[in-house]
Amino acid sequence: MGRLTQAILEGDPTYQVYRKEYQHYFLSFCTLVCHLGNKKMNLPNIFITLIKNRELREVFKQLISVDSNYDLFKRFLETDPTLYKSKYIKNFITDNNLHDML
Repeated sequence: MGRLTQAILEGDPTYQVYRKEYQHYFLSFCTLVCHLGNKKMNLPNIFITLIKNRELREVFKQLISVDSNYDLFKRFLETDPTLYKSKYIKNFITDNNLHDML
């Protein structure tokens, strides 16, 4: 996203409300996953749990109003751009057939 676009969005109250709402849903969902797993988890673990669990993906898609798994994962990775560099996630993807999971 360019600087001009970012500057325009930063001044847009609708965008600000949408961004804050998304952050709230994202953090609430991460908290839910931690409670369901009965342990404190980091974002790579939550992301892998999301990949593994179809029901959680559907809940998160409804929360953030997206239709596809691609959009869901894209939004999750946009929240923390360092996740795609995680060796833990890369190893999981390499060792598993994601086509069967999704």
